[in-house]
Amino acid sequence: VMDDNFHLRSMRREVYRACQDFLVTAPDAIISFSIAYISAPLNVCLRRNDSREGKQHIPSHVITRMDATIEPPDESKTYASFEKFHLTINNATDNFIGVKTFHDIEKCISESLQSPIQAKKECSVEEIAQMEQERERQRLETFKCKSQRIDLLLRRLVGAVGRVDKKRSKEANETRKDIIERVRIENNVGSMSDECIVKQFASKMLGIEASDDWQAMNTPLTSAIQSSFQEFLSHNRVD
Repeated sequence: VMDDNFHLRSMRREVYRACQDFLVTAPDAIISFSIAYISAPLNVCLRRNDSREGKQHIPSHVITRMDATIEPPDESKTYASFEKFHLTINNATDNFIGVKTFHDIEKCISESLQSPIQAKKECSVEEIAQMEQERERQRLETFKCKSQRIDLLLRRLVGAVGRVDKKRSKEANETRKDIIERVRIENNVGSMSDECIVKQFASKMLGIEASDDWQAMNTPLTSAIQSSFQEFLSHNRVD
């Protein structure tokens, strides 16, 4: 049993492949792979985190970022057939563990044992070529989706500025264009987080150096940007 966030599919795939590699040296072993995905709304996670103290308390931006990037198990995704056996446990309430939950977990594990992991096999030249083509297709698709997400986020932030100070709408839109152009030139769309985009935009509009300190500024503009960002995350969650 591995108890961790494993919020990205690639992290879970590494565990699955490690099992495949082990089976090469231990062909008689029987290993199954199943996932229990414990889900809770962002607001519930933040509320529970607020009640924690010391090392148990996690910075809220870490939770928000993970909520925006988490990839729930889904065997229909490309190269995700290994996630066939999974269940989602709704953790929205404090008493989510019950008899049915244990029964569902037992059923999921039992079904996965009926289809144990097979040892990793060598890929043919054709299969390797196909995988490379698919990876490139996914890379381009991710680039396109991420670029669209950044533009959508920035447009929402521009709107937030306009609602606070209409006279600065043009300036906000120019800032949007500058950020998009800089991201394009530096070719780092894939590594640019939502938080980083907001930080660049807010710092520019507030006239300060790019840092997380902008969130501490108590101004109507700061509140508008923060509120708009949270609304964006709640309506544009990454699957």
